[in-house]
Amino acid sequence: MPVRATFDDWRVDGCPHHGPALVAAAQGGFHAVWFGMRKPGALDAEGVPGVRYARLNADGTPQPGSEQLLPDPRAEHADVLAAGQQVAVVWRSVDGARSSARAWLSSDGGRSFREQLLGEVSGPNDFPRLAHHAGRMVVVWRNAQEVLAYALSF
Repeated sequence: MPVRATFDDWRVDGCPHHGPALVAAAQGGFHAVWFGMRKPGALDAEGVPGVRYARLNADGTPQPGSEQLLPDPRAEHADVLAAGQQVAVVWRSVDGARSSARAWLSSDGGRSFREQLLGEVSGPNDFPRLAHHAGRMVVVWRNAQEVLAYALSF
């Protein structure tokens, strides 16, 4: 039976373009990222909109205390990938002139993270995506001139 994994107060008059991402966790359950906005006082005192990460139990319910707002208020279109205890979350951040691809990396199954800037471009670009390649996690990010690939180091 389906269960609700998030309890956001996000409403949009149109088509939401910040879809969620989900990947199985090595210890069971899942790692999830999504865009939403909490009711004031629930997780964020101000009801801040943003991309969030959480660990979910095998039945899809959130693990208490695991939900976190990504450390970048401009984060959009996040992706998540896990291999053993390594968890990577990547996203695009746009400041109006330049776009950056950023990663949030965990070596302890998503309990703690460190942020890493992968690259910056100006002009049209796509959303960074995660993949496994040759036993490593890589980020693929396309712009108008080239396709960039970044090997992640945990």
